Amino acid sequence: MDKVIKHKNIINFARAQRLEWYGHIERMQETRMVKAIHAWKPISKRPMGRPKIRWEDDVKKDIQRLKVPNWKTLVQERGRWKEAVGKAKTLH
Repeated sequence: MDKVIKHKNIINFARAQRLEWYGHIERMQETRMVKAIHAWKPISKRPMGRPKIRWEDDVKKDIQRLKVPNWKTLVQERGRWKEAVGKAKTLH
């Protein structure tokens, strides 16, 4: 398996892939369908009880773990965002 992904820690690899995709979505034009679906908020309420963890919740948790300052503007700069995502692959 290590030869396929070339990383020792599969969790860090998955985290980095998620952050890369998030950056891609954030840089998309507003007219793209993926961007519209990402920004969509449902009208209905969530059921009672513990809320299910959403994909975006995981992304925000990953950004907090990386301690990326000013990530909302950093995500717009592809090169610098890629450097920050690279750190996720080596995070302990």
